[in-house]
Amino acid sequence: MSSMEPDHLATQTLRSFVFLQGPTSGVFRDLGRALAARGHRVVKVNLCVGDWLFWHGSDTRFFRGTIAEWEGWLEDLVQRQEATDIIYFADRFPYHKAAQRVAHAAGLRCISMEYGYLRPDWIILESGGQSTYSHLSNDPETYRNLTLPAIDERPQHGIPALPEAICETAFHLSNALLGWLTPRYQPNRYYPELTEFLSYVPRLVRRSLNATKAEQCVAALMNMEGPVFLAPLQMQNDYQLRDNAPPGFQTGFIQKVLASFAQHAAPDAQLVFKLHPMDNGLERWERRIPAMARSAGVAERVHVLDGGDLTALFARATGCVVINSTMGLRALRAHVPTIALGVAVYDIDGLTHQGPLATFWTDARSPDAHLLSAFVRALAHGIHVRGAVYGASGRAAFVANAIRRLEGAEFVFPGLSADIPPRLEHARRLGIKVDWHGTPEPSA
Repeated sequence: MSSMEPDHLATQTLRSFVFLQGPTSGVFRDLGRALAARGHRVVKVNLCVGDWLFWHGSDTRFFRGTIAEWEGWLEDLVQRQEATDIIYFADRFPYHKAAQRVAHAAGLRCISMEYGYLRPDWIILESGGQSTYSHLSNDPETYRNLTLPAIDERPQHGIPALPEAICETAFHLSNALLGWLTPRYQPNRYYPELTEFLSYVPRLVRRSLNATKAEQCVAALMNMEGPVFLAPLQMQNDYQLRDNAPPGFQTGFIQKVLASFAQHAAPDAQLVFKLHPMDNGLERWERRIPAMARSAGVAERVHVLDGGDLTALFARATGCVVINSTMGLRALRAHVPTIALGVAVYDIDGLTHQGPLATFWTDARSPDAHLLSAFVRALAHGIHVRGAVYGASGRAAFVANAIRRLEGAEFVFPGLSADIPPRLEHARRLGIKVDWHGTPEPSA
């Protein structure tokens, strides 16, 4: 019997969990086996060698079929397991999209784990998925009417960089070199795994060389008189970008922002594109963006940073343009006016600019402080748990807090979630292909 709240076993409702692909650490295994120790049924499905590295044994099953066979195989497994829950990391992974169809058809609870909107040591546990597929309300009055206690956001768990790097390397390198063991597995990678893995070596060299240049640019921007707008970039291979942004983004995003900036921003305004810290360098944005800026006629007012003090930039910024990055929420929390051009959970009237991009450059307004505070509290209490994927204390905290959520009487926070993801129609208007298989959608 588990030492954690053993008396709870006498009254809890036992569940049956099917775990799919998780993050590149043993945290899914920790959670699954802790649930099993508390009396729940648990099985883990492995799809590739990388999955096996982090969880293998008698409580796992290996799927070796084609992706066309996956849905039927999973349907059979959940029936045999009498499953109540399917849990996965990364809701847009094709195997997980199919799992959502299985869960909805069978009336199971499907739970998406993802890195937190709040950082650093928060993890999302949310019904279904994120962004377009989040059930989180987009009605500002929902948050204004909630009464929730304040949260302690001070970091509680260190997240060591070395174990993360080792685990990420082990997962991707094992799949690249031993993929012949699972030839039918389709990882749906944006780049070939070995290509992306090797790209980080020159990328890290370039970033170290660019750091000084970035700091000099930030210092120069701090002394300029005109408006300064930020445009943080995302990782090109990120599912939250690939499935929750208009077709053609990020290139389309950069082109759209440059064209609008050239036509509508003040003549003395500056525009700063900042590379994602984990960008692999394969897109070579530091070359492509200046070329696009020259074509738009604003090369002298556009800057590309590979590094630099983001806190200082937020303190100087007039506005922030994002697709759906968590940097948008960070900008809002720094009181920086923000517009989101993709589907983002924080894109709510009263928080972000709701008009067209053309008006943002001259009519950018700071978020409603009361609404923002209420929204952040709702994020924390409604869809996050405290903890981390890497590091002993963070993993232990995540397991304990996740169990409390998973065993709780109500996984969905009362009054905070909609039955139908409320951002589906917005996604369609942006040209995003919507893949929703739950409650019938409202008429178009």
